[in-house]
Formats: sequence, structure tokens, C-alpha cells
Amino acid sequence: MSKQCAVVGAGVIGGGWAARFVLNGLNVAVFDPQPSAERAVREMLENAERAHAKLGLDARQRRGELRFAASLAEAVDGADLVQESALEREDLKRALLRDIDAHAPADALVCSSTSGLLPTQLQAEMARPERFVVGHPFNPVYLLRDRGARRRLLRRARYGATACAQGDRRLHR
Repeated sequence: MSKQCAVVGAGVIGGGWAARFVLNGLNVAVFDPQPSAERAVREMLENAERAHAKLGLDARQRRGELRFAASLAEAVDGADLVQESALEREDLKRALLRDIDAHAPADALVCSSTSGLLPTQLQAEMARPERFVVGHPFNPVYLLRDRGARRRLLRRARYGATACAQGDRRLHR
């Protein structure tokens, strides 16, 4: 079974996540209401492919599929992981995360690219806040060296979500 990712917000960071996921064999659905988003993400994916080829990484990569969704609900439908990468505005991110939470599968991990907003504030309107984690990269995202880093982040986040659901207070210190 192939892993499904959704990227909500396709600027520099969101487009970088989409390219990274695709180049690592994951299928990605992107949602961004900006008319130029699809062109920008496709250009970023081309740049990422060239960079990977120059670094000798393309031979060991399995390319996933990239598609663009007409709505947030369509993008997150069936996703194992949702990466929100909208503008750094708390009101916008809270609203998007609430909508992602409402439409994504109950077991999907929800990540946000934020460099300065508090996770507790961002997850405040989510029905299932225990599945939320900040996933903010260095730039360009598609050149992050360690392919296992994201996998470890997901494993830690799932542990944290389980511990939170079981009332483990050590995680909140």
C-alpha cells in the first residue's frame, strides 16, 4: 500500500514538502487556492529533480505521484500525513487545522510548518489535537539529507499522541 500525503499551502515551504514527498515515493495531493500554485509546485519539483540528479540521489529514488485538489477536503481525503504550510498567521493556521482535522482520516498525522507560533494555540480548535505536531524544515525542503528524519519524527509524534491520550504528563513539561 502506498503512503498518501496532503500538502495544504503550496508556497516555498509547502511546495518543497510536496517535492520532497514525491521524490521519496509518496503520493501527494496539494491544495492551495492561489491560481499560480500548480505551476510553482511543478517548477519546484523540476528544480528538486535536477538537484537530486546532481547529487546522485535520483538513482535510488522512487517517484510518487503529484496531483492538485480543488478543495482542502479533497486533498486530505485518505491521507496518512497532512502537512499544513500556509502563511504564518495564527488565525489562518487555526482555521485550516480545524478543517483538516474535520476532513482527514482520524488516524492521519497533522503537521504544521511554523517557525514561531505555539503548537498549543494552533491545535486549540482541533477535535483531535493529540495527532498534531510541528514539522518545520530547513530550506530547501527537498534537500534535507536524512531520509529517515521524517520517519523518526512520525514515530515520535505517534508515541507522543499515544502518551497524551493516556495522560502522560511528562510530555507537557
